[in-house]
Amino acid sequence: MTYDEKVRWLRRYQDSLRREKELAEEVERLRSEAARVTPLLSGMPGGTEDGSKLPRAVEGIVKAQQELQAQINQCGAIRREVVAALNQISNPRDHEILRRRYLLGQRWEYIAVEMKIELRWVYRRHKRTVEILTIESH
Repeated sequence: MTYDEKVRWLRRYQDSLRREKELAEEVERLRSEAARVTPLLSGMPGGTEDGSKLPRAVEGIVKAQQELQAQINQCGAIRREVVAALNQISNPRDHEILRRRYLLGQRWEYIAVEMKIELRWVYRRHKRTVEILTIESH
């Protein structure tokens, strides 16, 4: 794999986390909308409602929850792959740079400040470490 391909491969975990967050927000939105659905309890005819609004809302929530669970499972699998790749790195500083970047999703500047390393050294160590990383592509 090239350097860019390895970086894309490592970024999959943060991408997966973003998708998981989006799906969780979708489930919450659907739940909120379903809470506003109230069946007509009056005996008076009130329009063209067919009484299936609540069941459709529940069906939508269940489907969204299934998608969310599948994404959570996928996210966990990707995380395990990335952790296994990062565990190849024997230098603690290099390991921490990649862990902070690809598992914690931290920005370069934050990593540099937290590790008390100049930003240019973070970039250099990152590039060198990713280049020597061996990734099993599936």
